[in-house]
Amino acid sequence: MLVAMTALFLSLAGAGYAAIYIPANTISNAMLKNNSVGTIKLRQNSVTYQKIAPGSVGVVRIDKQQIQQAIKNGCTTGGQAITAIAETGTVTCGPALPAAFNSGVGTSVALSSPTIAATVATYSLAGGSTYMVQADPYITVTPETTGTSPEHVVVSCTLSAGTATTSTETRSVSLDVTQGSGNSQYASIPLTVMAPSTPTAMTTTVTCTRTTSTGNPTVTGQATIYALQTATSATTPAKAG
Repeated sequence: MLVAMTALFLSLAGAGYAAIYIPANTISNAMLKNNSVGTIKLRQNSVTYQKIAPGSVGVVRIDKQQIQQAIKNGCTTGGQAITAIAETGTVTCGPALPAAFNSGVGTSVALSSPTIAATVATYSLAGGSTYMVQADPYITVTPETTGTSPEHVVVSCTLSAGTATTSTETRSVSLDVTQGSGNSQYASIPLTVMAPSTPTAMTTTVTCTRTTSTGNPTVTGQATIYALQTATSATTPAKAG
């Protein structure tokens, strides 16, 4: 009886041991029951991008409120541009804004001759488009350091685009300073022209001329040329420069 009971005990203990002990690296994919591993059993941050097969996560599994899908279409109508992109990648089109160009911050140019026009700014616009061209030449008149007499200066500036005479505008400004006062005077001259389309690049310029009735003050001018593309021909012009 003792031998029988001992054998029974050993057999039961062996079965229990086998039921609770699983050797390392012995559970394969085939041994796992479908849908048996839930989120609670996954260790925090245990699933990294290395464990996800490339291209395996599609739009069905992503949060469409957080991830922007690839753009699916563009604008097919001429003169339009993309104004909005939905999370799904669908675009909304609207009228394209006109292209704008400028010559950059202008440098100060001395207007020393009362008869010779000085070029204050210049800029080249691409052909194949019409433009609205603007400039605001900024004039500075500094009086002589000695003397007490008044000094009177008239400055005329011209904005021109291309060779067309209709694309030219000239305006003048009058300034008065007093010798020895140290008080300079300033003025801007707004200029606007409409430039017609040309097959080749057109040059836009701002030139200024001073005339002095009394004294010899220092006169300088600076300007930036701005251009707004208003219409294009069948051939889209290259970027202006």
